[in-house]
Amino acid sequence: MRTLWLACALAATASLPARADDSSAALAAGGLVLEKTDKIALASEELYLSEKAVRIDYRFRNLTDADIETTIAFPMPDITGDREMLTAIPDPAHDNFLKFATEVDGRPVESQVEQRAFLIRNGAPPVEITDRLKGLGIPLMPTVEATEEALRRLGESRRLALAAAGILERQVHTDGTIADVPLWTLKSKFWRRQVFPAGREITVRQSYVPSLGSLSYGAPNVDPAQKAQYATRYCTEPAFEKAAKALYRRASADGSRSFQAYEQYLSYVITSGGNWAGPIGTFKLVVDKGDPATLIAFCGTNVKKTGPTTFEMVVKDYVPQSDIDVLLLKSGTNG
Repeated sequence: MRTLWLACALAATASLPARADDSSAALAAGGLVLEKTDKIALASEELYLSEKAVRIDYRFRNLTDADIETTIAFPMPDITGDREMLTAIPDPAHDNFLKFATEVDGRPVESQVEQRAFLIRNGAPPVEITDRLKGLGIPLMPTVEATEEALRRLGESRRLALAAAGILERQVHTDGTIADVPLWTLKSKFWRRQVFPAGREITVRQSYVPSLGSLSYGAPNVDPAQKAQYATRYCTEPAFEKAAKALYRRASADGSRSFQAYEQYLSYVITSGGNWAGPIGTFKLVVDKGDPATLIAFCGTNVKKTGPTTFEMVVKDYVPQSDIDVLLLKSGTNG
């Protein structure tokens, strides 16, 4: 059962002064994905979420009397070339754009990376274009300067052919300049073969730098549908609105020149796992809001405040029913 709780919480219904380009989309990353098996149990999982780091500590147990070798994978968030919503990417110039790392029994291990590019249209099966892009010398990451430069180096006829194929969208600006916007989606995953020793436990730690999304509505009046969405996703309640409106009034009093308040959110995909035997034996969630002055809201059961910035939830025999979304409202003086 999802319970509603509040820790100096943010009123998700508040609207804070901001420019339109202050909006950005979070990349919803998650944890380890195991090949489906009933021979390996997840004895415990400890998840630490903050704006600067995500760490997941797994304790797996081989339930059999024989070694098991299987694939464990970490799917990275999809990256699209849509410019309607900016995307916050910690390290966009590299394949490992979330600075993902893995340790097994306390020792760093290397993982293989697989990257593929697809055209994804509503109602149509995805079409892979990885080889076509590589053949033209175009990086698979659609949102980096290197991709823009590679497209500029192509001849006009080739760019027109890519636009005709739906790979690029040609945009003509009011000043007459032309921009060719990538429309493909990059799908990435890190993976490795892992041996689970007979009858033993091993620990696996995964860590990465999260992608934070931000959003500001620009007006104090938010419609009921938006309020309902926030209540469902972040377990907000009327008290949130009061707190956030107070910050809005303070920030808007002088046009955010001396005081600013802005919203960020962090998403963690936990429902993609579950291929192990049974539920998670013990699941522990720690959320760290970083600054004691930051307001925070998320859904949880029997959540306890364990420090000035940390909150903890522990659940036995845990079966995730929904992903984890954390909402932050930051504020402070300028200068």
